[in-house]
Amino acid sequence: MKKEKILLIAGCSHTAGSEIDGNEDSSYNREHSYGGIIAKELGKRAINIAQPGATNAGIARQVMFWFNENYYPETMDVNVLVGWSETTRMEIPSETMRNYQTACTKADWYDQSAESYFKVIIGWNGHGEEEKLAIPLLHRFMVENQGYLQVSTHNTILQLQYFLQANNIDYLFNNTMPLYCQNLDRKEHAVKNLTRLIDKTKYYKMNNGDQAFYIKYKNMGYTNDKAKYWHHAEEPHKLFAEDLLEFNEINKCLKK
Repeated sequence: MKKEKILLIAGCSHTAGSEIDGNEDSSYNREHSYGGIIAKELGKRAINIAQPGATNAGIARQVMFWFNENYYPETMDVNVLVGWSETTRMEIPSETMRNYQTACTKADWYDQSAESYFKVIIGWNGHGEEEKLAIPLLHRFMVENQGYLQVSTHNTILQLQYFLQANNIDYLFNNTMPLYCQNLDRKEHAVKNLTRLIDKTKYYKMNNGDQAFYIKYKNMGYTNDKAKYWHHAEEPHKLFAEDLLEFNEINKCLKK
C-alpha cells in the first residue's frame, strides 16, 4: 500500500503565515507560508497546525499530540517542520479553560491542550483578573531569569528531537525568532551543555539569531503594510523556504 506523504508543520504565528494577506489566520496565509511552500516543493500534503501566540512548550505539544491522535504509520509517511519561537514566552497552568481557536481558525488540526494554560508574552498584558494579576510579576521574572528560560527552551527542543528520533520521523527545525535571549552570554555553561546535544544537521542555523525568520528579513528592510503585528508578507516566506530547501538538500532532513 502506497503511503501518503505528509509534511507536518508546527510553530507560532510566523509559521502559520499570519498576516501575509492582512488576516491573522487564513487558508491563503498557511498555503503561502514558508512551510506550505516547502511542502508543495517536496510533493507532500501540508498539515499546518501552527498556533498564533504559541510558546515553545506549546509547539512541542502540538507535534506530540498530533502524532498521538492522528498518526497511522501503515498509511502515512510523515516528516516534521518546526519553527521555534522566542524564548521569552511562558505557559501557566490554569483551572480556567481558554479558547485560543478563535485566533487559529484555519489550522489543519487544532491542539486543544493549549487551552489549559494562559500565555505570558512580553508586551502582552493578558485578559481577565487572573492574567492581569499574574502577568506583571511573571514579566519581571522573565526579564530577570532569562537563563532559566533559555535552559527550558533547550530542554523542550531536546524533548521533541528525541521524540521524533525514537519514532524514526525525519524532521527539520528552524527559528522564527532568535533562540538566544538578549544580553545572555552564549557560553553560559548550563546552556552550552544542552546545545551540544542538539543535532545541528537537522536545525537550520540554530546559533545565529540574525538568521531567524522574522529578524533576518526585518534587518533586510522587508515590511508588511497589511500587518497589525510583527509578521512578514509573502516574499520573505518564499525566500526563507528557499534557504530551508537548500539546507534540506544538503542534510536530507525531509526525505522525498
